[in-house]
Amino acid sequence: MLSGSYIAVSFVSYSIPLFLLTGYLILQFDIKEYRVKKMEKERKLSKCLGWVNLALGAGLMVVDHFIL
Repeated sequence: MLSGSYIAVSFVSYSIPLFLLTGYLILQFDIKEYRVKKMEKERKLSKCLGWVNLALGAGLMVVDHFIL
């Protein structure tokens, strides 16, 4: 983003890949491990957290592309 005579770097450009990567990794690895260990509450919470991370990453990507 250009602001006057300098270039400002926002945290959004760094957080998008982090949200997407952590959401994917949670859904890919944690849920399977909790299923094997029969930890249902932890599996449900990890599933919710993984999808929230993916949704935040996708939402921030849209905001960054169209608004920022």
